[in-house]
Amino acid sequence: MANDDNLGGISRRSYLKAGIATTGLGVLAGCSSILGGGSTTTLQANSPAAEGSVHGDAAAWLNEYVSDETGGSVEIEAYRNSELGGQIESIENVSSGSLDMYVIPYALTGTQYQPAQVFDAPYLYDPDNPYEDIYEKTDPQDSEIAQQVIEDLVEETDIRSLGAVVQGTRRVTLNVSDEPPRNPDELSEYTMRAVPIGMYSEALKGLGAETTNIDFSEVPQALATGSIQGQENPYNIIRSSGIWENQNYILETNHMHSPLAIIINEGIFQDLSDSEQQALYDGVREIQPRATETLQDNLADHRSFMRDNGLTIVPPEDLEMDAFRSGARSRVRDQFPDLIDTIEQLHGDGYPA
Repeated sequence: MANDDNLGGISRRSYLKAGIATTGLGVLAGCSSILGGGSTTTLQANSPAAEGSVHGDAAAWLNEYVSDETGGSVEIEAYRNSELGGQIESIENVSSGSLDMYVIPYALTGTQYQPAQVFDAPYLYDPDNPYEDIYEKTDPQDSEIAQQVIEDLVEETDIRSLGAVVQGTRRVTLNVSDEPPRNPDELSEYTMRAVPIGMYSEALKGLGAETTNIDFSEVPQALATGSIQGQENPYNIIRSSGIWENQNYILETNHMHSPLAIIINEGIFQDLSDSEQQALYDGVREIQPRATETLQDNLADHRSFMRDNGLTIVPPEDLEMDAFRSGARSRVRDQFPDLIDTIEQLHGDGYPA
């Protein structure tokens, strides 16, 4: 792994290998140890996000449930801020088995298996109750569609999803000199950074924007210099990244309610007992209300912060939401013809453009 954690000048991988050589108690992935007469499997879970966010804390929350439910036979060590590697690297490492678990938007698993992007299609979930709708439609235990997508993902990549928690709702931010755009035609006058993943990029084009792909780390500088005028993200990322400092409008287009897949290497998953596997599935369900509550509790604070710092928030009722919805869905239909049948089934009402 290119981004090994450094422990006193010794790489994390070297440190673990040294521990294996001297104790014989662990292996790099799915580390097992015998303590007090019992056996513990320790799963290492990476996340690109910081503590205090659903994305950053989901693995730690899951550990609280799984460790208790299994009597300590399975524990999850949560690593944040990409400590065990970057996004694409981590997905590849879960596929190979050199990383046990990862918490990442479903669309990014589409870099290994494109159909997994269906769960991130724009305007897919119930706008009045999006998070509960996500939990229902991505549940690998109850949703037949999710079961099929996940089993295909396993077959193609050796990556299994245990279910999803919610990352948040994605909104557009812009630096605007006059009146803000309220429909796709007006948004076409702006160049925006698009996440370099198919479903995200095409959704933003469907909203009307001119897009460019740049690394996320470069976004604040690109906004400051004016080489781009906007981007899209959930409120917590807009705030924590400092994006807000070079933007004066937030358009609550609410175009994506992003599910975070909690993924695990299939070989490691199959090494667990049936009851341990079930504890992982049940644990994801158990932490879903906590994820929803965390997002909802933080939302009012994020909005107040933006307004206090001079940004104007344009709510959905002041936008031409039908035009944004139609544009984004039409773009998905055009660009992902092989996925549209599954998206229609997930939507439940045909995903009309």
